[in-house]
Amino acid sequence: MLEGKLEQAGLTGPERVLMEYVKLITEAAYRSTAEDVEKLRAAGWREEQISEAVYVAALFAFFNRVADAFGVPPQNYLQLGRMTP
Repeated sequence: MLEGKLEQAGLTGPERVLMEYVKLITEAAYRSTAEDVEKLRAAGWREEQISEAVYVAALFAFFNRVADAFGVPPQNYLQLGRMTP
């Protein structure tokens, strides 16, 4: 299982840059700088793609916080995935 191990995920260079940015905005969006976004552009990502990555990361954070606030129990999707053939 590769949970959080980007270096073992077989990502392309541009994919790796994008995932590192998503990690940054997930953990501390206020630390994102223009230089971080420029790295994405330099890796070949278009404005629309960068925006979509930010929106998706923000939505997942939102949904997780709402679920936590309402006490929704974890769904154990990773464990379920390991049980499928």
